[in-house]
Amino acid sequence: MAYSMSDLLQLVVSEGASDLHIRVGTPPTIRVHGILHRVEGPSLAPEDTEELMRSITSEEHIQHVRERGGSDFGFAFGEMARFRVSVFKEKGTSASCCARSPASC
Repeated sequence: MAYSMSDLLQLVVSEGASDLHIRVGTPPTIRVHGILHRVEGPSLAPEDTEELMRSITSEEHIQHVRERGGSDFGFAFGEMARFRVSVFKEKGTSASCCARSPASC
């Protein structure tokens, strides 16, 4: 896979982005000052979005996605930032949005 969640979250922090969007068929996308910017690189395949989602999602929340179609939780990216994460199924594949907590901006 061309992307790691750690690298993507580091990009969010370094660019001052508020959100990271992950979905099949496009490269990861970050929101900077309200404008969406695609990360340079290949579009994500279903196995990419699944792997990225699993890298920060507990087994309990993965089970919620299976049973209910989605789950929301908080995630600390080391000491750098906190994120509110929403993982869900979109057209049968994994997708997620990581919103950076305003307190960590």
